[in-house]
Formats: sequence, structure tokens, C-alpha cells
Amino acid sequence: MIDDHPLRYALVNELHARPFPSLDLPCHAAYVAIKQPLDAHNRDRAADMAHLLALIDRHGASRPPEGATHHFARIGRHDLKWESHTEFVTYSAFGRGVGTRAFDPAEAEVFPADWLAAAPGLRLAAILIRVEPLPEDLAAVTARVEDWFVPESLACSWVLEEAAIIAGDFQIDPAGQMRFAIFARPGTGARRIGRIVQRLCEIETYRAMSMLGLGRARELNARLNALDPALSALVAAMTDKTREAEATLGDLLEISAELESLAVGHSFRFGATGAYEALVNQR
Repeated sequence: MIDDHPLRYALVNELHARPFPSLDLPCHAAYVAIKQPLDAHNRDRAADMAHLLALIDRHGASRPPEGATHHFARIGRHDLKWESHTEFVTYSAFGRGVGTRAFDPAEAEVFPADWLAAAPGLRLAAILIRVEPLPEDLAAVTARVEDWFVPESLACSWVLEEAAIIAGDFQIDPAGQMRFAIFARPGTGARRIGRIVQRLCEIETYRAMSMLGLGRARELNARLNALDPALSALVAAMTDKTREAEATLGDLLEISAELESLAVGHSFRFGATGAYEALVNQR
């Protein structure tokens, strides 16, 4: 009999380790993604874990096993889902029912302000999601989303074979939250609703991560623009026979070294940008 690869069972279990949440109508969710501003892929993961424990210990909730990269716990009236990714960590809190005030900032208080202030990183994304049954009259959906969101940037679409409508304006509200609404047909499975909620959080987070490359590209462009005239002048000077070859070679090597340094310093970010863009399109 052939032997199994030593990681076979662990790898299969990993496929099922992060299931979609199971959410019944109506419900709401609060979400936050936290990232260290520099060299996040080499960050101290122990600091991430300590921050997670600081939250769940307030509620006496179950602790994750050592080395965990994801964890589920009950904190107060919410179900918490924590995940550790290559460059960031995410916290999702799912609650039953919806309030009379849509996207009440109090819904985000499941993540206390003092706890957020102690995070080992900066807030990359913060989202409030409201999930309601789909009304029979779609005009009611139109009226609500036009009241809740900025019309000029409103995006609205059917998803999962018209099982639900999602809406959002990709704007950050005065409380620092991005807001999405989901209107699901009555009878839509709890797993399907959870899938929609999680996908919206992923899309916004991966979108933000992919956009990090824009700032680096602008920085790089400014430096390359500064190097361009210097390189042009150096090439022109190469025809000057009165100039010593060693001096020209030294200047060329200096510019070459800087270009190589720029390439190395930006390769991870640009590679990650492409990967996150692919994830956004996939979701």
C-alpha cells in the first residue's frame, strides 16, 4: 500500500478550516482589517495574537490553540471570526437582527475604541453590513439604498443567481465605516448569506491592499523622473573623449545600483498588488 504524504491530512483539513459564517435573516456584521504600515509580511505574529486575546478575554471566550491562523469565538451577543493573513489580520463580528437606524455607528462598538487604539497596526478597512429580507416591491429597495448611500457612487447588483441584491457606495462615512446593504430572498440559506457577507469584506480588503501599490508607484515614478536627466547627461558625456572612462563607469555603476535597489525595494509590493487585484476579480 502506498504511503500518504505526511501533510496530506493537514492540507485537506485546511481546505475546510475557514468555512463561511452561517447567518440567518435579518442580521448585521461589523468588520475591521488591521495592517502594519511597513514590512507587514515579516511582522511579529505574537503581537497579533496578543491583541486577539485582549478582545476575547474581555468576554471570557474560548482561546485559540497555539499557532492558530483563524479562530471562532462568542463575544457578548456576537459571533467573532478572526483570521491572520500574510500582511494583515481581520476581525468579523456577526449579530442577529438589525436596528431601526441603518448603519448605526454603535454597531461597530463590538470592537471597543481602547482595544482598537492598542492594535499592532493601522486600520486598513472598516465595514458595517446590514442584511434584510428582500421586499416583494423592488421599489422599496431603490428607496432605501438611495437614502442610505451616495447616489453618484452607488453600486447595486444581483448576486448568486438573483438570490440577493447587494448595494454600497464605497464611501467612508463620518464614523470611519464603509457600508454595504444586502437584501436576500426569504428562504435563502444561512450559508449563502454568510458567503455574501464574507465576500463583500474580502473584496473591500483586497481592493484596499491592491491600491497600496499606487502610492509606491508614485514614489517610484518621482525618483525615476529625477534619474532620467542624470542618465541622459551621462550618456551624452560618454562621447566626450576628454572625460576619464573610470569616472564615467563609476557614475554608471552608481545609477545602476540605485535602479537595482529600487527594483528590489518595490518588487514585493508590486507583486502583491497584482495578486490582490486577481483576488478582487475572482471574488
